[in-house]
Amino acid sequence: MIWTVVTAIATLISMVAYLMSVYYLRTELKGLEKDRYLSVTNELFALWQSQEFMQSQLWLMHSLKERTWQEFVIAHRAGAGELAFHRVGSFYDRVGTLVKMGLIDEKEILSTMGGYAIGVWLVIGPLVKEARTLEHSNLFDDFERLLPACYECYVPALGSEAKVIPFALTQAPPTITIKETQKRLQQASPPLFLDVRQAGHKETEPRRLPGAIVIPPDEIQARYQELPRDREIIAYCT
Repeated sequence: MIWTVVTAIATLISMVAYLMSVYYLRTELKGLEKDRYLSVTNELFALWQSQEFMQSQLWLMHSLKERTWQEFVIAHRAGAGELAFHRVGSFYDRVGTLVKMGLIDEKEILSTMGGYAIGVWLVIGPLVKEARTLEHSNLFDDFERLLPACYECYVPALGSEAKVIPFALTQAPPTITIKETQKRLQQASPPLFLDVRQAGHKETEPRRLPGAIVIPPDEIQARYQELPRDREIIAYCT
């Protein structure tokens, strides 16, 4: 009887010791993971905030004029322009790799860097895609894969497909695809269609989308109060 009690107590102590060891190891691993995360993000932010990197980034966003890879090579090969191109592009490519590997949280880091990454890609993206066919087939591929997350963090209300130009005084008018329109029509409060075609267009094609309100573009300012304020409005002109 006594031996049975002793055995039971020993088993209980062993289980408690095992559970405490597991808890300790998990705590240590979480601490190491946190330390690694802080180390990686601190290094990234230090590089991103450096004067050399920021000068390169701002030059790409606001001063780069060449729109084809051939023009870029002629103007900047082996010079400061090509250095800026690879310095900034490689940085965001590495950020994309770290996100893909799960080593950093995209929402934490892209809430600060996302807008700049978008601004850079809008300028160098066409050059990168052309360079892939001529020099480097995988150039900045993780950077490109990072872009949807950049949009999601930079303009969360608009979503990853938003057409936004960061730090630009003028923006392209927002558009919506047929697929997205069909999706929104299934919502509890579907959008309202606004037909803004000119009179001549309506005479050529008198049909209009079901429930659409017709207001010619030159009457919008005078009749905007006819539009509901509590519904999303999708305007179409063709």
